[in-house]
Amino acid sequence: MGRCFLPALAIALSTPVAASAGGQTANADKTPRTAQEVRKDRDEADRLIRFGQSATAREILQALCHDDGDDVACQNLGVMAMTGEGGEIDMAAGRAAFARGCDLQLLEACQNLADALVSGDGGPVEDVRALSLYLQLCERRYGGRNCYRAAMMIEQGRGVTHPDAAKAREGYRSACDMRYRPACDRVGEKP
Repeated sequence: MGRCFLPALAIALSTPVAASAGGQTANADKTPRTAQEVRKDRDEADRLIRFGQSATAREILQALCHDDGDDVACQNLGVMAMTGEGGEIDMAAGRAAFARGCDLQLLEACQNLADALVSGDGGPVEDVRALSLYLQLCERRYGGRNCYRAAMMIEQGRGVTHPDAAKAREGYRSACDMRYRPACDRVGEKP
């Protein structure tokens, strides 16, 4: 059974995973589309990517993410924007797409948003917000990698008032419990 990592710190830093900024486009005049229509367009975007028409796919994903609130489209759009697939590299647009996907509760998008916040891709470095996301992802047991990254930040004093080796060690243990090998190496245990 996994250990609960840093509950007091997680509560203190906690903003709901869905409470990220950016990408809050609302279109009150438009009739909401059905899930089937959205899924059909997402499948079409996937098909276009397979056939080398990434620019058109990126446009479809843009609409699906920001107009229809499709979490998977936001994740895919974020990756495309940050890698330059289907257009120019646009780190800010990628970060905004990840934020929108995170608002829509897609944990993969939250993880990518946290990574962008730590590295400063597409905007300023936001350690407190990134740490909060990593902690929430860790608490949800969404990969030992997130516990590991939270522990590293705490150990380095990023996103907290001062470094805390004991709390960091708890995080490494949580990550190791989820079989994340680099964390096990940190605590001297086997995964």
